[in-house]
Amino acid sequence: MRPGSDPEYESGVADALIGASFAGYRVDDLVGRGGMGVVYRATDAALERSVALKLLAPELARDESFRRRFAAESKIAASLDHPNVIPIYQAGEHDGVLYLAMRFVRGEDLRLRLRRAGLLEPDVAARLVTQVGSALDAAHEAGLVHRDVKPANVLLDGHDHAYLTDFGLTKRLAADTVETRTGQILGTLDYIAPEQIRGEPLGPYTDVYALACMTVHLLTGDVPFTVDTEEGKLWAHLSEPPPRVIARRPGLPLAVDAVLTRAMAKDPALRYATAGEFAADTAAAVAAPPRKRPAPAARVAAARARESAVSARPGWSGAAAPPAADPRRAFLAEALREPFNLAVLGALVVVGIVLGTPVLMAVLALAVYGAAVARSYLDPDMRRRALARQGARDPGGGD
Repeated sequence: MRPGSDPEYESGVADALIGASFAGYRVDDLVGRGGMGVVYRATDAALERSVALKLLAPELARDESFRRRFAAESKIAASLDHPNVIPIYQAGEHDGVLYLAMRFVRGEDLRLRLRRAGLLEPDVAARLVTQVGSALDAAHEAGLVHRDVKPANVLLDGHDHAYLTDFGLTKRLAADTVETRTGQILGTLDYIAPEQIRGEPLGPYTDVYALACMTVHLLTGDVPFTVDTEEGKLWAHLSEPPPRVIARRPGLPLAVDAVLTRAMAKDPALRYATAGEFAADTAAAVAAPPRKRPAPAARVAAARARESAVSARPGWSGAAAPPAADPRRAFLAEALREPFNLAVLGALVVVGIVLGTPVLMAVLALAVYGAAVARSYLDPDMRRRALARQGARDPGGGD
């Protein structure tokens, strides 16, 4: 359902509730509208505490299968006891309208933070992703899949404590298909997993994909697939490779791309097993040192510094620096004078003379000697000896 598509809400009924009483709550202010209804700040008349009162669109209450699923899953969501899951105080129906009463969080949602800030610092993004990942793990352990992980469903208090909210689209992992059939794709297209689009079974891996899409948004300031049409977004989630975030934000470490590529794999089996595992790898990746290539000017300055150091060595008075020793030449020289190789060469030549076939044996001797030299050239022990001998001849060598 599109936001504001219900005619009763469009006619101003939502605003008319302000100041009125609803199911034991005094409606104080309208704080948001969404695809499933409206959210008010209200006061619990019995306990005199502020709550967030969410009223679902009336058309949802008229769907009997949705009503049954709402009642069952609200109980499970209310049972989640986790610091990053918004507590649900009450769920029910009043005057034909389904509602949820939840903790009221004074702050903003992550969508508004992104609109205001554009993007987040990597360490801040990682902390928020870690909190949401932990909340998802708790939901998955209870048998729930959120199915609509997105910035608008993450509430932030004044200290950047994150609360995952809006489990209205959750689905029991073992739920009856009759109870979960809705006739439409549930989720938000910018963060929707391929299996949701294909109508395949959902699981924790579905929320991992959405959380990864949200992470791309936090780090780059834009959704993963920036296409204009709904069809284009669906196609991108199904067929396009995950975006390279370091191309959008070059200062990020290379490891970030690897983590997001795995989390956004088209095949659910290739993704992280848990949201918490993905969040941990994200935090480690953003903390890794970024790959930095020296600027051309820096490389030129370093080369000049090396030239100056070489020209200052004893025995060198001119501006020109001595040619750098090529270790490959040292390796070849060591292989050529390897005693065993020379002995083989000499022995074969002598045998040729004794047998009266010096020319034939000389050719054979050179072939065998060449093979022995090649073996010695590649031998690590011989290379160490060659480098040691070269260092002894030039004790001041090296940069």
